[in-house]
Amino acid sequence: MTFVWKTAGLAAVAAALVGSASVPAMADDTIGIATSGGIMLEAGHDVLWGPATEKLGLKYSEDTIDEGLNAVRLQVNANNVTYDLVQMANYEAALGGREGILTPIDYSVVNRDGFKGTATDYCVGYQTYAFSIAWNTNTYGGDGPKSWADFWDVKKFPGTRAMRANAEAQLEAALMADGVAPEDVYKVLSEKGGLERAIKKIEEIKPHVAVWWTSGAQVAQLLRDGEVDMTTGWNGRFQAAQKDGAAADFTWNQGILGVDCFAVPKGAPHLGDAMKVLAYMAEPEPQAKMAVRTNYGPGNLKAFDTGIISPETVKMLPNAPENAKTQITLDPEWWAANNNQAQALFDEMMTR
Repeated sequence: MTFVWKTAGLAAVAAALVGSASVPAMADDTIGIATSGGIMLEAGHDVLWGPATEKLGLKYSEDTIDEGLNAVRLQVNANNVTYDLVQMANYEAALGGREGILTPIDYSVVNRDGFKGTATDYCVGYQTYAFSIAWNTNTYGGDGPKSWADFWDVKKFPGTRAMRANAEAQLEAALMADGVAPEDVYKVLSEKGGLERAIKKIEEIKPHVAVWWTSGAQVAQLLRDGEVDMTTGWNGRFQAAQKDGAAADFTWNQGILGVDCFAVPKGAPHLGDAMKVLAYMAEPEPQAKMAVRTNYGPGNLKAFDTGIISPETVKMLPNAPENAKTQITLDPEWWAANNNQAQALFDEMMTR
């Protein structure tokens, strides 16, 4: 899940790399951390890397970027790596691992107990999110779309739609809308013609999409303003809009569970300390505190056993057992292998 809040962005990263030979080295005890900003930045320096670096006697610097994987590509290719920990989706980390621009996680330092597929070769998950459906309750009341088939059903649910201007998670949604059983989505996507089938299904709903959104902040604003009748998006953004008084509701059913994680670039200047910071951030208590702050689920399921997350908050987290059982998990390896083709076909469809 890559958000688009900016204080630096890729353009700034690229600019910083011009004349990189003259760029001063970061202080020996300062860990460089790059995130998407917003609530991630605010909560992260309070409960994740802030306490971690304090405990370890280190300092940290923060940068806000558009896309973690692309930021790493720029730095590694320029041979000027200043980041030690970079936020990205776990499928992006799988792709970065294939490209050889990330460092494998040292699991002799980082404890992966409690992680069920959310601590992988190249990243340690710190939050899970559900990509699902929200609707305007002024339009549908409590009887909004409860499945992707409903989202695509413009006769049963007339009204304007908003969708993400990106293939990620929406290919899975399209196949479920086309009648594919949730457990068979990646099997179909991997078959000949499966990807094209998903793209064709998205093209079918395209005339009814009033807004193609590009950031989580935009989704929340669409709900607050009542600009569309239903939208795809991330649960945390839906919940933030509800908290702000938006006439909106959402469903967990057929959500696509994704994972955001921290990865370590190849050539990270403080590799050993980066792994120690990751080890702290992987522990159940910091992960539980992060979940309470963000409404996104922990990567470490032992966080649910800490007592920090109240029963009321558990109900609002995407990977809580009752919510997760109706969802599928985004497959990072499929996306790592097929991302470029999927995005190219999606972009081509958008121009037709």
